[in-house]
Amino acid sequence: MLLIFSRFTGNRLKYVFDYIFQERFCIDYRITNDLENFIATKGIAKFCYNTDSINDGLFFYASSSLLNETGIKQVRTDEGTSYNSSVLFSHQNKSSALSFDIFAAIFYLLSRYEEYIYEGKDEYGNFDHRQSIFYKLNKLDTPVVDEWINTLKRVLKDHFPSLNFKEEKPRCILSFDIDVAYEYKNRTALRTIGGLAKKIVTFKFKALQNQVLTLLNRKQDAFDTYQYIKERIKNNSAVFFFNMGKYGKRDKNPSYRNNAFRQLILAIHQKHFVGLHPSYASNYHTELLSEEKRKLEEIIQQKISLSRQHYLKIEMPETFKRLSPNGITKDFSIGYYFCCGFRAGTCQPFLFFDLTSNQITNLRLYPFTFMDGTLNEIMNLSTEKAKLYISQLIETVQKNNGVFIPIWHNSTLSETGIWKGWRDVFEHMLKELEERKFKPITNIEED
Repeated sequence: MLLIFSRFTGNRLKYVFDYIFQERFCIDYRITNDLENFIATKGIAKFCYNTDSINDGLFFYASSSLLNETGIKQVRTDEGTSYNSSVLFSHQNKSSALSFDIFAAIFYLLSRYEEYIYEGKDEYGNFDHRQSIFYKLNKLDTPVVDEWINTLKRVLKDHFPSLNFKEEKPRCILSFDIDVAYEYKNRTALRTIGGLAKKIVTFKFKALQNQVLTLLNRKQDAFDTYQYIKERIKNNSAVFFFNMGKYGKRDKNPSYRNNAFRQLILAIHQKHFVGLHPSYASNYHTELLSEEKRKLEEIIQQKISLSRQHYLKIEMPETFKRLSPNGITKDFSIGYYFCCGFRAGTCQPFLFFDLTSNQITNLRLYPFTFMDGTLNEIMNLSTEKAKLYISQLIETVQKNNGVFIPIWHNSTLSETGIWKGWRDVFEHMLKELEERKFKPITNIEED
């Protein structure tokens, strides 16, 4: 048991304390604002989180009032350095066990506070990573929240050797987005004829030949890489996110009525987890979310609770507020496409906190570590450099005992076009995870 004195109250304080002490440390705690009772309580681990020291044991200076507020406004983040980590809400209070307000800093990042107050958007309408405070500090590739929590653990261990902390170990969740299930097969007749005609008028005769051979079953559809994926990941379960949206500019899967597409989903569902990849269109026609979820549930005859946004399309907080009422309990969209980095400063899952209502929610967010397209299409890495970069990311997650979650696509493992050689990168990642003893999470839906 840990006793904490604070004059702060409210959901923000509870959220960050629950996350640190219950989820990460697995330590029961109690908050009190009764100073006499706090001082009189002896024989247990306790500390004070307040604006004033009370000269009774461990003290953490609350340099920010962020956890005692309910509104959303511009805040001074007071960047600094502590224990070789970049920090927020740094201060000069010599009585404090740490030289920054660790609880306010963790809340600021996990709640994605900066995404509510900065309006910069990328070409898909998402939060522009260049607006992030840790991008500006060149620390986006560092899970600073996890570093801070490790620092806090060391401080508490030094003062209270009898405290028992949960032992965290590195884990992984393999994930695949199925944006375009097939390159040429299982399209409508209109799409097929249109595709053939376009290749003729643009003189793309090699592509035309490939399409004709594929349609005549003389060649396997290049995007039909599912057997390869199953063989390479062996007995490990993965999660496959299917876009069930109607055909459009950014939604390209077959109709959910297409028998081959249905059989594909059922075959994957036999051994792996199936999640929803809400269509791009569903961001602008919100009623589509429940319709698409219903289609996927009809196919697998099971409720869907996992999702990842197509194009990682997130509008704070509306996107996440739509998920829970539709039965989604876990989302895997937290990350960036235009760069790699720890968007929320952590490689551990956490609950979504809705700043507009100032409420803790039951929606759990799983930050992903990298997306294949970012390495190839944005960073323009060669396959060898991509391997080295992925190894560095794996090492970072392992060091912080986090959850390594890569995003791959069936199409990027096709060994065609710009993706020639990338199966080797995929297999390097799998080998590295195995050698470093990352434990696959096999109960994602219950985790």
